[in-house]
Formats: sequence, structure tokens, C-alpha cells
Amino acid sequence: MKRFLLIIIALCAIGYGGAQTIALGERTPRIKSAKWLNGNIPAENDFTYIEFIISASQPCRATVERVHTHLADKKSVNIVLISHESATEISEWVTKYISPSSGIIVDDTTIRKEFGVKYAPFAVIIDRKRRALWFGNPQILSKEQIEQLITTK
Repeated sequence: MKRFLLIIIALCAIGYGGAQTIALGERTPRIKSAKWLNGNIPAENDFTYIEFIISASQPCRATVERVHTHLADKKSVNIVLISHESATEISEWVTKYISPSSGIIVDDTTIRKEFGVKYAPFAVIIDRKRRALWFGNPQILSKEQIEQLITTK
């Protein structure tokens, strides 16, 4: 029984070790050479919410809609959605999130890899210096958590 528990713990550690390569408080990779949908690049802001999505995924759509609602009145936060889909493949619902403070990166292969993203939806909140303030599954991110992150940093 003891050996079985050790094997389970080791497998969990291996699975966790292969997760995202982001550390809280550390700088995240620079987003460069991105292809922005409709050429819309949001201006720099104090904070950026980045969500890696697959537009055909209902959980991705639900989290984008929910988090966008949470951030609608937050002028200091940009929203960036990142998809590996091309501009012609991405679902139409995504285009409503193009604005001066939000944008969509399409045809992404390198950013996802640089961030170590293995699943979608996956999100990161960063500050102006690209330091990770929060990361993980955005399905569990609450409005209160967002407000605490952007008011205490």
C-alpha cells in the first residue's frame, strides 16, 4: 500500500512538472511576432488578462464571456485572447472582443509553447512589467480575485 501511494504521488508530480512554465511574480515571455486579428493591437495598460482559447470550445467561450463581464468596468486591464486557429477558422463570437483595450492573436504556435500551455482555457494575469500575478484555469477565477490582484499590486 505504501509503495502504491508513492507511485501515485510520483505520477502526480511528473504530471504537474510538465504543466505551464510560469511562476508567480516572475516575468512572462514577451509577446512578439504575433498575428493580431483585424490588425487590432491593444495599447499598453497597467494589467493584461491573457487567455489561451480554442474558439469551438464551450468552456473557452464561457470563461471569455464571464471574465470579460468582470473586467468591463476595469479601465486598467486589457484582454488578449490567443488561439492557434487561423483568422478564417476562428469562430465568429470571438470578434466581438476586439476593441481598443482587447485583441485576439491568431495562428499562434510560439506564444503557447513559450508559456508552456498544455490546455485551454488557460489564463494569465500580468502587470505592466510582464510579471505573472495569477495563472491557471480561468473557470475558477472570480471577480473578487481579479479585483484583489489589480488593486493590491
